[in-house]
Amino acid sequence: MARPRKPSASSSRPLDRLDDCRSVASPSRQITLWPDRLEETADGALVRRIAIDAIEEVRLSVEPSGIGAKDPAQIICRVSAGGKTISFSSLRSTGILKWENQADRFALFLRALHDALNAYEDVAYVEGAPLEAKLKAFLPAAAIGLAGIMLAGWAFTAGQIVIGLIGLVLGVTGGYSAWIFRPSGEKPYDPAKFG
Repeated sequence: MARPRKPSASSSRPLDRLDDCRSVASPSRQITLWPDRLEETADGALVRRIAIDAIEEVRLSVEPSGIGAKDPAQIICRVSAGGKTISFSSLRSTGILKWENQADRFALFLRALHDALNAYEDVAYVEGAPLEAKLKAFLPAAAIGLAGIMLAGWAFTAGQIVIGLIGLVLGVTGGYSAWIFRPSGEKPYDPAKFG
């Protein structure tokens, strides 16, 4: 069954815009929500476009911030359809080790996106990072934790107390980080709570 089209609105005026930059090495991007589409542009050129009536999933996740950010975590939204994904976040890189917290603008943009999707019942609203993102955080943390425990074990048996204590710190830190970012199940969320 075809998805219903939302009542027509002028597609020549955007509903909202959000500036986004994931790192100092990537170009600044602009995410624009139109009545009939979501677009990502960089340096004035179209990077990706997803039709509103084709959106299959909106995923929200809390993930670690970039290096140098005052906030320990950021919220990332990934909008997916037909193998394409447009993502944007609550933090924006403004230079080397410089980040701008744009949580207020992010929340307004997210609300506008949810409002644009109100007419569609088959959009999945998912809370939690995708497995690939979780593994990128979990595996290095687990490796650091395991290496720290092995270093501590060797150092204590060799009588190297200081090195053993350093290994314990690495083991506990890596283990704790691995626990936080362990792959876990996803859960749906209610888009109305962002209204």
